[in-house]
Amino acid sequence: MNRKAEQLGMNNTHFANSTGLQNESHYTTVKDLSLLLTYALQNKMFREIFTSSRHSTAATNKHPDGITFTSTLSQSLKNHTLPGGEILGGKTGYTDEAGLCLASLARVDGKEYILVTAGAKGDHKTEQYDIDYAREVHKELS
Repeated sequence: MNRKAEQLGMNNTHFANSTGLQNESHYTTVKDLSLLLTYALQNKMFREIFTSSRHSTAATNKHPDGITFTSTLSQSLKNHTLPGGEILGGKTGYTDEAGLCLASLARVDGKEYILVTAGAKGDHKTEQYDIDYAREVHKELS
């Protein structure tokens, strides 16, 4: 992961684990995360999952019905529309140290925008300020 981060120009990132959960040696910036998201969105399967409100996997021997993942962004964001566009998808996150975070993709006036926010107040039980902030920023683009 760190080699790929370096290749992508993520100069202020060091991954200590694959989950993104708190670790003294794990750090990044919103700019670096936007570079990672820009790269990841070039992958058709990733983009499909990232922009879906839910995604189901194929059946396996351990999960004969497959597994269905539901987007926490879609659950919290009942209305994806913006003036001149819409929020296409995103990934929420939270740790005590980082606060509420969101990496999102929107289309406004025919152009796509990536926005990464971090450090929003609150937690999973409060208003989702990370999503509120992203809506406001994306609205300003129109």
